Amino acid sequence: MAEIGMLIDLIQTAREEKSRLEKEVKKYSSKIETLEHEIIKTLGDLQLEKASHNGITVEPRRETFPHVENWEQFHAYILETGSLFLLEKRPTVLAYRELLELGREVPGVVPFVKTKLSVRTA
Repeated sequence: MAEIGMLIDLIQTAREEKSRLEKEVKKYSSKIETLEHEIIKTLGDLQLEKASHNGITVEPRRETFPHVENWEQFHAYILETGSLFLLEKRPTVLAYRELLELGREVPGVVPFVKTKLSVRTA
């Protein structure tokens, strides 16, 4: 069995490396997003629907997403019409935990306990 001190050192080194890599990913994600906006604007300025270069084709794609401005109206619509399909299929963790603490059971749901390791740096 490995020494606990060595395991703690290894997890800290891995966490630091992950953090460094995540910063790199954020930097590249930001760069990609900026270039995407620039390409979309340039295509619009040139009145092109798509463009190709070196075997790569770019084409703006429009997608519609919901943005709820009035949650009360939205919830009322769901309840009135039974349109539960408009909601994501996962329970809210904090609300579920609160109900458990109050001693209430939620039909169709069983608690699942996951053990996580807390790592803090001094």
